[in-house]
Amino acid sequence: RGVHARVPLPPNTVCMSVPRRCLITVEMGQETPIGQAILRSDLDLDAPKHIFLMIYLLWDRKVNGPKSFFHPYYEILPPTLRNMPIFWTQEELDGLKGSYLLHQIDDRNEAISDDYHSICQIAPLAQICTLDEFKWARMCVCSRNFGLQIDGHRTSALVPHADMLNHYRPRETKWTFDEDRQAFTITTLQPIPAGAQVYDSYGQKCNHRFLLNYGFAVEDNRELDGFCPNEVPIELTLTPEDPLFAQKLDFWMRGEVNLNKSTTKRVRVCVANNENTRLLFSLLRAMHCNSEELHAITTPVTSSDMRTLFVPEHRGALASYYRSCRDIRHPLGLRNERA
Repeated sequence: RGVHARVPLPPNTVCMSVPRRCLITVEMGQETPIGQAILRSDLDLDAPKHIFLMIYLLWDRKVNGPKSFFHPYYEILPPTLRNMPIFWTQEELDGLKGSYLLHQIDDRNEAISDDYHSICQIAPLAQICTLDEFKWARMCVCSRNFGLQIDGHRTSALVPHADMLNHYRPRETKWTFDEDRQAFTITTLQPIPAGAQVYDSYGQKCNHRFLLNYGFAVEDNRELDGFCPNEVPIELTLTPEDPLFAQKLDFWMRGEVNLNKSTTKRVRVCVANNENTRLLFSLLRAMHCNSEELHAITTPVTSSDMRTLFVPEHRGALASYYRSCRDIRHPLGLRNERA
């Protein structure tokens, strides 16, 4: 799939305009009988906005069939999504051995199944789709919906034709809902020659999100400044045998509700000096410090006192960081590194 320019497009050109009546919105899903049943319930669904778009898509296809206004759109949706990891065979999944993405695939499948069976308890969802069809709709919506503001209200929508644009960064176009036009519009940010493909940017994302949600990965996933948004989840666990366990747990969970009394934290980090990286090293230092050092890192300090933070526990923290990274390294990457 792809969208190409038929004529040269200067910057700031509205190259696509999709009328409001051609959008499928969250509110349309909420107005269906199943959507109304969900709204009356107290279900805790994994992705409510996605669910209502899915409900409309599945309900309208089943109830109105070829008579639906959106039937031509439904006809061009892919009948299968074999590129999406949640539909992969075990042999294909084996290629991800050692990757945390396998856990995310399991979590996604479990969440979709839980949502399906929960809705079936309060509405006749099974009459309009099977679990496999529900999974198909979830991934269609996940990979195609746009977050918009319409009439001052935040919503999500499926936008026929606009969802045919492929991903590219840095972005070459921007999109919005234009209240004056009462249409979804895509506007060029730079010149696009005739015959060239018109791209959308799906955002600055880690490859695990691209693969899980869109079914592709970017080979060289870097921004113009060289920043790579690829992340790796690192799990850190406090030891209950630590004499300072209670104090360290309080430090770890500050500002959080820890109903499960969890002693494990998962932090997503990339090679950058950002909030998550700083959080990771803050937690690592807390894991390995003594009482004096714990007091130092939990007490506000002035710039002249910063030297107290660079204490010997860094050695243990860095050693723990190395072990965590070593444990999650992908076996294929490790072989390539040794080659």
